[in-house]
Amino acid sequence: MKSLVLLGLLSLGTLASNLSVANEISPDFLKKEITSAQTEYLSGSSDSGLYALQALARLLESDKSTSLHCELGPNNLSFTYLRIGLLHERAGNDSKAKANFQKALNTYKGEHIQLAQLKDNVLQLDEMHN
Repeated sequence: MKSLVLLGLLSLGTLASNLSVANEISPDFLKKEITSAQTEYLSGSSDSGLYALQALARLLESDKSTSLHCELGPNNLSFTYLRIGLLHERAGNDSKAKANFQKALNTYKGEHIQLAQLKDNVLQLDEMHN
C-alpha cells in the first residue's frame, strides 16, 4: 500500500513538473508561431487563417510567463482574437465575430479602448506586414 501511494505521488509530481514546463514557452518559438499565423491570416484562405489564429490563441492563453509579454508585447492575444473576429465577420458569422471581438476587448492590456479603435490599430499593423 505504501509503495502504491509513493508511486501515485511520484506520478503526480512528474505530471505537475511537465505542466509547469509546458507553460514556459520560449520567445523565439512564440515569434515564429505569431509570424506563421499572421502569414496564414494575411495570405492564406479564410479557413487556414482561422485555424492558425485559433491555434495561436490557445498557445497564448496557455502561456503563463510574464517575460514573453515584456519581450513580445502584452496584446498579442487581444490582436489574435480581433483577427479571428474579423475572419468570422467577413464570413457572415456575426455571433462568432462578436464573441471574439469581446474577447479581444477583454484581453486588451492598456487604457480602455473601443472596438473601432482596436480594429484600426490591428488593420494598420496588418498593412505594414503586407
